[in-house]
Amino acid sequence: MTKLARRFAAPVVMTAIIGIAACSNDECYENKNSLPLAGFYSSDLEPAAISLDSISILGLGAPGDSVLHDSVIGISQSYLPFRIDQESTTFIIRYLQGVLGKYRVADTITFNYEIVPWFVSASCGAVYDYKIRSIETTHNIIDSVTCPGGVIDNKNAENLRIYFRVSTKEEEQS
Repeated sequence: MTKLARRFAAPVVMTAIIGIAACSNDECYENKNSLPLAGFYSSDLEPAAISLDSISILGLGAPGDSVLHDSVIGISQSYLPFRIDQESTTFIIRYLQGVLGKYRVADTITFNYEIVPWFVSASCGAVYDYKIRSIETTHNIIDSVTCPGGVIDNKNAENLRIYFRVSTKEEEQS
């Protein structure tokens, strides 16, 4: 190979490798955002997934106090987007059914976290993870809230659990 051919071969090969890598979607994760997914559970001794009827979920302090769900029926999970401009996010869950709705019963959950940016790659950019510092909640219907992994990342999985005090049909009849 001549000196001139070698001089141009290396940049051409490098450009081809970079071009192929840039077109690959395997490099980026499917979900580029760290979006907390909360599952709803009973607070029984053996917690089970539950569906809630007639609730509204609002993000407090977001522009227009964002309504995430309004008067939904049969919801068992909800995405709760965290703020990236502050180290806490607050949500209000309003219960609209029966006596709870009549007396405007609601619970508030505040997540306090550390925002942890990390660089994925040039083609994917940066992603924010949220390292949970503490979770504060009122206890009207909510028993407790947990983040089992301690971190909200961009894996498409349930990473928050909200435990509600619920009554069974047997308890209601006695």
